[in-house]
Amino acid sequence: MKKTMMVITASLLLGFGSATATACPNSGGGFGGRGGRGCTAGMMEERLGLNDKQSEQVEELQANHFKKVSSERRKLATLEKELQAESLKAKQDKKKIDQLSEKIGKQHAALARLRSTHMAEVAAILTPAQRDSMRTMMDFRPGRNSCGMMQK
Repeated sequence: MKKTMMVITASLLLGFGSATATACPNSGGGFGGRGGRGCTAGMMEERLGLNDKQSEQVEELQANHFKKVSSERRKLATLEKELQAESLKAKQDKKKIDQLSEKIGKQHAALARLRSTHMAEVAAILTPAQRDSMRTMMDFRPGRNSCGMMQK
């Protein structure tokens, strides 16, 4: 069960947030931060209240999503490296920079579509209350709260 919840945590961070987002900016560890344990699987399980069947379904969705996204992220990283190399040349090819920039934009759009599709698939498994909890967790802003939980 803990493995499942860690997968869910990672997906929420990688799939729904930006590539540089950290899960627990104030608690450290795991998915960014400053050295503590970070978000635990128990926090996610408690927050969403997934049952065993939901956990299994979400885990399967996560595995498929990560396969798709990792390939697309590799493509994006390659394009960004090409753009960086071209930008640092003594004599830059502006046309190539424009083409690479366009490709990078299309790659970001492809990742956004995958993220949206994945969110919809996960949401279909959740109850309305769980979807509300997921929405709250996704709305957190680093520095203002931790692990998607509103500070009081």
